[in-house]
Amino acid sequence: MNNNTPPISLKERAHVARRVTWIGIGWNVVLITIKFLAGIFGKSSALIADAFHSVSDFGTDIAVLLSVRLANRPVDETHHYGHGKIETLASIVISLFLFFVAVGIMIDSGVQIYHFMHGKPLERPGLIALLAAILSIIIKEGLYRYTLKHGKRIKSNALIANAWHHRSDALTSVAVSLGIAGANLLGRHFVILDPIAAFLVAIFILNFVRNSFKESINELLEASLGKEENQKILDVVRQTPGVFYPHQLRTRRIGNTIAIEITIKVDPTLSIVQAHDIATKVENRLREEFGKDIFVSTHIEPYFKSQHLR
Repeated sequence: MNNNTPPISLKERAHVARRVTWIGIGWNVVLITIKFLAGIFGKSSALIADAFHSVSDFGTDIAVLLSVRLANRPVDETHHYGHGKIETLASIVISLFLFFVAVGIMIDSGVQIYHFMHGKPLERPGLIALLAAILSIIIKEGLYRYTLKHGKRIKSNALIANAWHHRSDALTSVAVSLGIAGANLLGRHFVILDPIAAFLVAIFILNFVRNSFKESINELLEASLGKEENQKILDVVRQTPGVFYPHQLRTRRIGNTIAIEITIKVDPTLSIVQAHDIATKVENRLREEFGKDIFVSTHIEPYFKSQHLR
């Protein structure tokens, strides 16, 4: 976690995620309406297809809202580590959604390129379609930056994945804009720019899906936080007075939070109460650094200097 960013609670994370997602839903309604109308009156099949692409955002938005609501339920008798993995599952669902969107774009653009290369002309769209596509780029790129910023701040994989869904819309609209602009400014021979650009956009989306899916699967398989985060945890523990030789560190991510298990050694002449106080200080320092909602388990062993001189 960035030292300049104070840890936030699960309740605040849920509030931020809901607010960001509802803002995205509102703008999606506006864009879908504009794209459909401009596509119909501007005779742009590409823009109408782009409108249907935007409709798919509702699926991912609903997945985010449901995951946030369920993932932030408190610990109970059957879920001792909370419900954070629900958000991981939502991230996988969104990644799969994006995968099928990208494949659909590739198939559609590939068919258009094939037909164009075999002499079938593509319809020349109107100026209103170009203006709508440009507006979509601006709004969707804004939503991408806004959602990604807050997704990283609250460490929400589902929100980050949804941000990239916004960008996939923006990039698709870029392809549509190039095709419409090329058809209007350069002539009918350049209408093929639209499906070519769309095909390249689909490849870009698939690359993100691969990385996002891999990260989510690693989380479900209890992968550790990584060398950098683990080293940071060890550094925090070592700086706690009375702690010797922190080891057997085990870490994993649980949705928006993390779980840490570590063994520390203390002076064997200390009382049980004194040793427990040191363990409590370790746990409090870790919560100050990584958030008060993390799960920390500290095991205590006696420290004999002679054991570490061999």
